[in-house]
Amino acid sequence: MEYKAYSAQTRQDLAAIAKQNGDRQVILQLNKRELTSPASRWNIRHLIVYRLLVYQNEAFLSELEADHDTYCPLCRDSQSSPQKLNHARTQDLIAENPRDFFMKTDCEIMQSQDGFLWAALREAARPELTNQAEMRPQRERKQVQREGYIDSASAIPGSSSPILHSSSEFEADMANLDEDEHEARRSRPEEVTVHLVLCFLRHVLNLCLIQHPPGLATEVEARPRIERRTTNAYVAGNVLITAEDDGGICSMHKVGSGWEISQPFLALLEAKRAFKYVRLDESTGNYIPVISNENLAQCLGEAIITKKGNPLFLKEDVFLIAANSTYMCFFHFKFGDDYVEYLDATNETAQRELVNDEGKDTCVYMHGTKWYNLLLGEGRRNALCHILSVLRWHDARDVRHQAAGDFTEGSDDYDLPYGSGDNIDHGFDSDSMDTEL
Repeated sequence: MEYKAYSAQTRQDLAAIAKQNGDRQVILQLNKRELTSPASRWNIRHLIVYRLLVYQNEAFLSELEADHDTYCPLCRDSQSSPQKLNHARTQDLIAENPRDFFMKTDCEIMQSQDGFLWAALREAARPELTNQAEMRPQRERKQVQREGYIDSASAIPGSSSPILHSSSEFEADMANLDEDEHEARRSRPEEVTVHLVLCFLRHVLNLCLIQHPPGLATEVEARPRIERRTTNAYVAGNVLITAEDDGGICSMHKVGSGWEISQPFLALLEAKRAFKYVRLDESTGNYIPVISNENLAQCLGEAIITKKGNPLFLKEDVFLIAANSTYMCFFHFKFGDDYVEYLDATNETAQRELVNDEGKDTCVYMHGTKWYNLLLGEGRRNALCHILSVLRWHDARDVRHQAAGDFTEGSDDYDLPYGSGDNIDHGFDSDSMDTEL
């Protein structure tokens, strides 16, 4: 069966895709099982009724691009940036991989510079060498149907419908990945990917970024959040939906003799063991990963439910890091001005009236980057730049809220741990909590 990646970009696209998928256009048209499904079980119909509009892969997230072009301490003049880097450790991260690190023992890797990261990267990348793999017969070079493989004819631009665009959406360069290795990676547990991402975040936040200049008091810092968080939130009045992330980036605040989380959701993390789908790029002969509609729906569900269940922490947009195997990409979810009203509408008629009202903005807008391969120095550099930009985005948001007097006790609106705290214009556009560890 031909796989078509979801890529609705307009309201008209949403209506057309809905007709192809049971003609469900609003939340309360879902059947009972789908209506109450946790975010981890969402599918293309949830993408439609929760009104997701997606945009082409971006070299850099558009929400962060202007700030990155001006204030990135790695790519621009570091003197103009509110962030400071340890440039030696940063260059170690974005340089070429250690020589022969796939062949080294664990002891050799762990005793080397940044060994914890290289060990995690190797663990996530290498295929299992099993007797079954060694005895696998040579495949004939002919067209076959198998799960996870997409005929390139179904994925090139123009071969699918105008509103179910090419699977070139959300792709990455997989120049060194063949079909056998893709199948082997899919057998690896999801925790391996989570561990790799957390190791990478630790390197960026603790070794590359200088959060605590000498001589200054240390009160707040950004850290990887290793604990998964489950959020419960109501939609359509009394429909309870659950979402659980795989960790993320949080802000920690010093209290007494220890630390506690003051902002858990600087960025969410959603990890998978490997891509469900790859396609063959006939122009290069390389296999390219494609995010599945189910994975995309899960990311959307996590963003919506986490935001709705945590209004104290997520007043505006949601950033999410998606990770598959050794690949990482960044999603930015922006919510229409009338989206919460749509989520809270308690009957199908009210929901239909809202989505049909041209004066109401009831959509979620998602921008996503291409997939960055952490096995490559350039991939690690792009991921690092995005992480730094996300921190500056939150810093600038806090400055805006502080200037407007929008401060709620218990929030982190006056904590500015990611930069200098200077009142800098970074170029960004301007229910009770129910979250469990």
